[in-house]
Amino acid sequence: MTLLHRVNVNELPRNHLKAETGDAGREVNRIQTVSREKEERHHIRHEHTGEGNRDERVLRVPMTERPGTGTLEEAWNLAPRGTEASTLVPVPDAECARVRVHGCGDQHSRRDSLEAAVQADPGLQLRAERLIRGLNDEPHGARPLYIWNQDSPGIGPALDDVSMDDLSLRFQTVKKVQPRFASDHARLQTHVLHLVNKQLAEGGGASSATGTPLSTIRVIKLWYLLPGILHSFDGRIARKKRYNSLKRGDISSVLPWLIEYTKAASARSRGPAREDTPDDKFKRAARACRHSGGVKDAARALLADQPSPGNDETWARLKAKFPHEDPVQVEQAIAEAIAASRTEEEEGSAPRWRPETEFDPQVLLQVINSRSSNSGAGNDGQRFSHLKSIVNTKIGREEFSNAMSSLWRRLINDPNAFPPEFWTLWKQSSLIALGEKCRPVCIGMTWRRLIAAGTVREWKPKLEEIFREADQFGVAVAGGVEQVAMDAQLVHQTGHWVVQTDCSNAFNTGKRTAIMAQAAKSVPDLVGYIARCYDEIPAKAIYTMDSGERRTIECKSGVQQGDGMGPPLFCFILVPIVLKLRAKYDHLGVCLKAYMDDISLHFKNITAENIQVIPDLVDELEAVGIIVNRGKSSALPPPGHDVTPAERRLLGDAGLPIAEEGITVVGVPIGTDAYVEDIAMKVITEGGADKLARMLVRMPDKQVAHLVTSQSLTQRSGYIERGINHKLVRGACERLDNMVMWVLEATMGLRDTEDEEEFFQDDCQPDRFKLKPYQQAQARLSTGAGGLGLPAAVMRRFSASLGNLVGTLPAVIAALRGPLGESVRVRIPGTVLVERMGDAIKELNQEHGISVEILKGILPPSWVEWALEPTGETGRRQPTVAELAAHDGESTTPRKAQHKLGKAINKIQLEKFMESLEHLPQEAVSPTRDNPYGGQEARNMAYARTRSSQGQGGHAFLRAAPTDRAREIPSNEFVYATRRALGVEEFLAERCPRCHRGREGEIITTVHARTCRRDGAQVNMHEPLKYALSRALNGLRVKHDVESGAPFTGERNLGMDIVIRPGALTNASSPGYRNKGILLDVTHADPQAQVHLRNGSATSDGIAAQASEARKRQHYARPGHVSFDERNFKLTTSAVESFGRLGEEGYEFIDELATHAVGGRDGGTMALKGVFKERLLQIVSVATQVAISRRVQRYKLALHGRQDAENRRTRSTSNQSTPMIWGWSVDAS
Repeated sequence: MTLLHRVNVNELPRNHLKAETGDAGREVNRIQTVSREKEERHHIRHEHTGEGNRDERVLRVPMTERPGTGTLEEAWNLAPRGTEASTLVPVPDAECARVRVHGCGDQHSRRDSLEAAVQADPGLQLRAERLIRGLNDEPHGARPLYIWNQDSPGIGPALDDVSMDDLSLRFQTVKKVQPRFASDHARLQTHVLHLVNKQLAEGGGASSATGTPLSTIRVIKLWYLLPGILHSFDGRIARKKRYNSLKRGDISSVLPWLIEYTKAASARSRGPAREDTPDDKFKRAARACRHSGGVKDAARALLADQPSPGNDETWARLKAKFPHEDPVQVEQAIAEAIAASRTEEEEGSAPRWRPETEFDPQVLLQVINSRSSNSGAGNDGQRFSHLKSIVNTKIGREEFSNAMSSLWRRLINDPNAFPPEFWTLWKQSSLIALGEKCRPVCIGMTWRRLIAAGTVREWKPKLEEIFREADQFGVAVAGGVEQVAMDAQLVHQTGHWVVQTDCSNAFNTGKRTAIMAQAAKSVPDLVGYIARCYDEIPAKAIYTMDSGERRTIECKSGVQQGDGMGPPLFCFILVPIVLKLRAKYDHLGVCLKAYMDDISLHFKNITAENIQVIPDLVDELEAVGIIVNRGKSSALPPPGHDVTPAERRLLGDAGLPIAEEGITVVGVPIGTDAYVEDIAMKVITEGGADKLARMLVRMPDKQVAHLVTSQSLTQRSGYIERGINHKLVRGACERLDNMVMWVLEATMGLRDTEDEEEFFQDDCQPDRFKLKPYQQAQARLSTGAGGLGLPAAVMRRFSASLGNLVGTLPAVIAALRGPLGESVRVRIPGTVLVERMGDAIKELNQEHGISVEILKGILPPSWVEWALEPTGETGRRQPTVAELAAHDGESTTPRKAQHKLGKAINKIQLEKFMESLEHLPQEAVSPTRDNPYGGQEARNMAYARTRSSQGQGGHAFLRAAPTDRAREIPSNEFVYATRRALGVEEFLAERCPRCHRGREGEIITTVHARTCRRDGAQVNMHEPLKYALSRALNGLRVKHDVESGAPFTGERNLGMDIVIRPGALTNASSPGYRNKGILLDVTHADPQAQVHLRNGSATSDGIAAQASEARKRQHYARPGHVSFDERNFKLTTSAVESFGRLGEEGYEFIDELATHAVGGRDGGTMALKGVFKERLLQIVSVATQVAISRRVQRYKLALHGRQDAENRRTRSTSNQSTPMIWGWSVDAS
């Protein structure tokens, strides 16, 4: 079988060919003038194949001239676009020979003329031969997107000039890939990855000094340097020019500039580390939030440790944290592990375990999408944000993901196919030191982190089996940390001893000999890859001093910093130790539990025989390089137990101090109630919540501050809520809730930050809050329920604690074994943990109104029945172990149970909030000039506001992250919006200068500023909404016109806000949207306006939007007077209420637009529909709130006399309105 290849001569640049090839170039230019109709008749369709152009590969061969050289550079491009996209057509060899000799029988003048032109020029002959030879060498399934490769003239020599030392530099890259470059970026990355896979599969070529083929070294360099070439900060070469150069296959000028720029930046002295100011942290947090998934990164930026100074003292402390291990022993262990892994299975034994679906591209896509876009880059500059940009394209989801899978497969199955130069770069990382303790942080290659994470995901079932057997809960065990904590709690509460050990720098000191030995037993098929990662080629961690000097630490012991497989490899060290000690001491009432390097020991009692497990454990760990710090380890006696002199002596001989009050196991305090409450409070005061709250009130960007508050600050107690029972964590949760409310008031401008110290000195008491109780209750509701999304930890602790018990308690009971396990099992019903679990269920039912049916639908019914049994004379009966171990609830995982229970609690909170509005006065209490925010809204105004905010799209702006300009809210506008959302209205004047309202003593507030009929309210709101939707349609490539009157008859001179052309929404689900054009009329309705209040906006949902949509429909299409062609167009009136609610037609339009965006009818993935729908709702909500806030600002300026309200129109009402709401400014001239 042979492949026929043709050159599409229409793609040959005529001017360059003419300059370089003389007569041949002129002949090609002549050929290019042939009409496309003739091309379709003779070139595209052939009778002997019956195939069209879409089934053939068309080669685009642009050639560029190098000035002054007189030679051509190859710029092969196999990426035809549009109708030229094609594949190779396989033709039998006999047919191929017949066509070459006799032709196909048709007259192909273009082909014949091109053949003559090629034959006349030796240069074109050479390029044609290279083209065919290169394609014939193409590996199966890998479609190169460009003809150039690593050995092309514009690529290979430039790569040869780059040394391996140059590749140890840190290439700085931008985070975001601009949308206009996304397609080219994906194609270039895919093409280079294809070249890597192809070269590794074939090998061969000239050898370098190290024995590695030159072509292999080149392709590895190209793959490594590609992120730097495309995304470098260097502004001397425009980014578009870089892309174009690489697409042409010429990096001869771009690459030297990159190396020079990177060397200069690396050698530049940065001086002593300057302490970050709050402004520096605010800027970093705001930048982080502008990337997908950046809210948590923004919180980390606000709490980040100061980088350690890059001096000799820091360098010495860093080196001390990376001990050396005997390389000879490591190499011997690697050789033995490889030999053991290659041993065939014994006859009759079970085959080795392998994942059912290996090297699944979808696994890598899941890893990429789960990573933050702000994740740091390795030395090569590759970032997860770059990979996200790639996989968001079609070629990225298909060809690029398959190419990644091929690379992954070869790394695991054939690691020796990769040369030493590859492994040097693969293991390289950049090293930074943080804080006073000089905590080392290594950032490895993004590719390595990706492959490691994918491998761990696919091998999770096997890893879970291994680690569960060894009571190691640190990796692959769902809910492992909760199980370790609860196990220790139950052991202690049932009258037994708990010992917690502390290991020093264990990840860096654990011996690789132990890792390899256990890996060969547990995962033999991964040994080859692990061996190459930990062999004699050192993993270099490169640290940059303040002077600009680069120093290198070779990681020769422990798991490598930055290795995604580091946690499971470290846990392998402990597997044989735990199994050995368990076999020796289990019958003596001793149990070992481990979470990574946190090892806890449980004792039925302390005896001279079983206490020997402590020195045995210390010796075993020391043999594998892990040192136990006995001074920081401690033993906790049972509750109420008086430690005997014999026990003190035995523990003293073992080097263990006795903790009288309590200890902390995996971050969860265990001990007396006072100790647990104190630790829980310290988690809030010293764990970052206090510091974060103080930072947020000073943050200039209020939108980012609110996102960090709702998604990070409110979650600071989440871990202790799950690990500690609801009663002991209440104080910490109340303090956190009060801090959140204080931050909200400060960011709303209701209080000054001067009273900060007084607030914190009073232990964050709520007695000084300015928001009224019903407003605080609304703020704690979810945004879907009309709140601000600031959940109350005091209420969430019930769902967190009980949800954790649902999934964890039965699993802990089932895992109990040995004499200690039996002793614990029979005493569990009498523990404090079980008693308070019953109290929580009873409190939810009797005090918070959660029905028995709802509780039984979430928790095990046996728990609910026991907890709600009438109390007898001796108190509540103790449940049986069988009842506690029941796993018969609908929700069997902690996350599902917590989510369902949380929804039930939130529903009750919403009902209570709505009931509280009944107590508001009938008439509003106006604010005063002395107390501008001290008013009280009327009952009907509060009902109208909350009903509007609870509807479809209500308060979506509060969920919007500023990742694009359409969802960015300036700080002043955001402050106005949050005040408005809670009904906090501001005193403005005693009368309105436009409508003269207020002459009878009625105070003018911001409500009137929004609804004043003489202030152009409809125009002010209409324009921003119209242009926001237009930009959204442009982003989705939906063809439309703005302010078009084309669909209407000429009788009434009508125009429509947005006219979507017929057939533009081809993927919509409804035939009306799919086949017709859409006449979209955008309007705004304020449910607090008197006209809508009279119509019932306070008593019924969506009245304001419904009335506005009906009015617009009556205007354009009243019965008998339809002003447009209903056969070709569909009228859609989209009304948006002031608090976010969309009308029925508007919401239907958003739903259909989201369906179209994901290709709902043409094989698209409907899983993404919710994402697009939420984004569209946020865009509409943000546009609405910004427009309202700016309208209020304009009104205030008019009151201050800085704008002529009678004779001048503001920019929003002029004919020259900018189509970008972000370009609007308050005209204060």
